[in-house]
Amino acid sequence: MLWKQESFLVLDSCLVLPDDFCRNESGVEAELTGAEAVRQWFGSWPNFHDAEVISLSLARKGQSVLPVYPYYPHKPAMVDFIFENVTDIELQDFSGQNVIMYLGIETATDQNGDKVYRLVLGPCYGLAGRIDAKSLRVELSPGKSPDGVSQW
Repeated sequence: MLWKQESFLVLDSCLVLPDDFCRNESGVEAELTGAEAVRQWFGSWPNFHDAEVISLSLARKGQSVLPVYPYYPHKPAMVDFIFENVTDIELQDFSGQNVIMYLGIETATDQNGDKVYRLVLGPCYGLAGRIDAKSLRVELSPGKSPDGVSQW
């Protein structure tokens, strides 16, 4: 199976990333409301490699929320990605544990020609894909994973 995203390519379940794809920050994150608190807590924009997606709440009107728990054992915190006006999604493989290889944020053009924020979840084990929305912000909640599943 060949699955192409603008940012990565999956070929028979093997993730192929561009050389510069593991950078911590693309620049788009800097304009998000709440991003400065995330940078201050972690010391920079976190590398979401091996982070866990705790849940996903999608709403056709109002807020949709994607809580992500980055793998930082000495600085535990939840980062909630809060979307308004979701315009498109392409997601697969939600499971009991959703570890991601990569989380990227970029700007894109949706099917109506409007500018959107695109959050991309690179597959590792469980949930992968993308969410497009007209608005995106982040909120930081310091502390251990609220569901008690993640042990770091």
